[in-house]
Parts: sequence; C-alpha cells; structure tokens
Amino acid sequence: MEALFRGEMGIDFRSFYMKRSFEQAGQTTGQESLAFGGSVGYRTRWWKNVRAGATVFTSQGSVFTDPDKSGAGILGPRQTGYNVLGHAYVQGRLSKTEFTAGRQELVTPFVNPYDVRMTPYAFEAYTIQSKEITGLTFVASHVAKIKKWTSTDFDYMSDAAGLTGSHRPLTMAGAVYEPSAGYRFQFWDYYCYDFMNVFYFQGDKEWDLGRGFFFLGSAQMINQHDVGSALAGTFNTSMAGVRATLKWKDLGLTLAYTATDTNHDVFNPWGGYPGYTSIMEEDNDRAGENTWLASLFYDFSSLGAEGLNFFTIYTDSSTPKTGPHASPSQREMDFNLRFRPKSFLKGLSLRMRACYVSQDKSMGGKDIADYRIILNYRLPIGSW
Repeated sequence: MEALFRGEMGIDFRSFYMKRSFEQAGQTTGQESLAFGGSVGYRTRWWKNVRAGATVFTSQGSVFTDPDKSGAGILGPRQTGYNVLGHAYVQGRLSKTEFTAGRQELVTPFVNPYDVRMTPYAFEAYTIQSKEITGLTFVASHVAKIKKWTSTDFDYMSDAAGLTGSHRPLTMAGAVYEPSAGYRFQFWDYYCYDFMNVFYFQGDKEWDLGRGFFFLGSAQMINQHDVGSALAGTFNTSMAGVRATLKWKDLGLTLAYTATDTNHDVFNPWGGYPGYTSIMEEDNDRAGENTWLASLFYDFSSLGAEGLNFFTIYTDSSTPKTGPHASPSQREMDFNLRFRPKSFLKGLSLRMRACYVSQDKSMGGKDIADYRIILNYRLPIGSW
C-alpha cells in the first residue's frame, strides 16, 4: 500500500506570448495574448500492476493582455484564465500490455495532444496498448470525449467536430510495426459513429549513407468517408504525401509534397494534422490542394552553442480556381529558433517562432503574420 503514496511528480512552467494579424479585403484584425501557467502532475508507482495519475493544467492572463484581442487559443473568452483537470486515470498492466481508463493523453496521427498552445488536448477514453510481439505496438481505444486548448469541459467527439448535440464517441485501433532497424510502418483506423471513418498509413525508411550522411524517405496516405447517418453529409476524400530528408552532421534538408482529393476537404477535428506539409499556420488539407514544402535545419551545438537550433520551412500550394471547392492558393514561410540546453539549465526550453502567410487576393485570400515566444521549464522533481 505504501506505493499508493509514493510516485513521480512533474511540475512544468509555461509562458506563452502570441501575436497575430489578419489582412483581408483592406481590413486588418488582430489577436494578442500573454499567458503564464503550466501543469502539475502526479503518478503513483506500480502496486500489484496497478497505478493512478492526474494532471492539472492552468493558463492565466496578465495585465498586458487586451480583452478585445482574444482568440489566439492561449486564454479563454476575453482573455480569461482557466484551470482544468486534464488527466485523471487508472492504469493496469499484464506482461507487456497496459490498460488505461479515464482522462488521458493519446498520441496518434489524428487523435493527439496538439500541444502548441498553453494546454494540450486531452481525452476521456479506455485504451489498451500491447507490445507482446517484438517490433509491434498495438493500440485500441474507445474515446468518448475531448478537451481542447482553452476548454474546461470534455465534449463528445462528434460535438467537437462541429456536429453540435450529436453526442457520438470514436473507436480507433492502430499498429506500429518496426520489422528491423530503419524501417517503420503504421496503420490506423478511426470510426466516429454516424460521422466518418478515417484510415491512415505511413511508411518510413532510413538509410545510413556513410561519412555522416543519412537519408530518410517517407510516404503517407489518408482516406475519409461518411458512415452511418452521415451527420456531416456524404463525402469520400483522400490525401497522399511523400517526404525526403537528407541529414549531414548538424544540417538537415527536407522536401515534401502532398495532394488532396478534389472531392472534399480533409476533416481534422481532434488534434494536430499529420500531413507532411502541415506547418505553423496552415494544414494544406483543402479539397484539390497540391502543396510543395522545403525545410532547412541546423544545430549550432558543434559550434559551442549547446542546445541551440534553427529551422525554416516554406510551403507553396495551389487549389482549384472554379467549382464548389474553389479556394485561394497560398504560400507560407516559417522561422523557428529553439534553445534547449542539455546540461546548464537542463529542463529549460525557449522557442521563438514567426510565420507569414500570403493567399491569392483575387480569390478572397488573406495575409497572416504570426509571432510566438514560448518558455517552458520543468522543475527538477523526481520520484520518491
């Protein structure tokens, strides 16, 4: 019984500043938020193959935050602060299989924490994860509800997708297979009752080219279609993408391409979008959208700046100009500078980001400028 009162505690501090401006048809609007908060989590040690855990998240505004510039997903309506019990779960295990029930984190391509604001997404679910077979991880989960960034409530999965009052859950299953070094394949299926079915595949292979060179090739595919009573209407759409990354010591170059079916936009209501060309502001998942991406990464550690790295990403997309899914083409340029020391000030992470989006004005497009500064610090508290 002593194990029930002994365990692991994590205290994470987060500060987030975000400023966005939108210019469309000669009109400019903006969002600006500064928040402080983070999370406090506790998890017991295993006791007879059972343990429990909980995490409280908080985001609080500051005197420098204008209530009339809310909407950035950092704080609640009119820049109000909030607190939420995001995780509260019980886990059991048998051999290499674990069962988790309650409010929890799920990390999959379409259902995931989407942790790019003050607080992550969280889920009310019943999940089984098994690693009984060498090289294979199997996950199955019945997900009833989701808590999004600034929400203090958990909503049904279909309601969170915009189908207000529908109260439908989601059942998902996935397998990640790593048959040998350098190979990784994953298959996922998501079934949201009376809404849609999503199938996702991704394959990755890394080659060691020698002399410090590595090459990573990847391919992905998505298919979505309506099911049951089709609460969001009838649809059937797909997306395919390829990605190639060449690494040499501290330098990396990535090229990617994605193409979305002309039938319908891709739905993505439960987390960050897994598409290779989804970056800071735009997901590039609209009907008929074809997108190219180029990214350059450099780690300055070998030059004496431990934990400092920089990367920039550029995307260029084209979309249909006529028909029911006509939309403006767009270009996006992102800049990211991160400092995460591994020895001095271990646990600290400082990230500065900037994003610029330009859309086709003749199609009613808009320009977006987005600036973010994120400071994270995990207090060095261990287990006892």
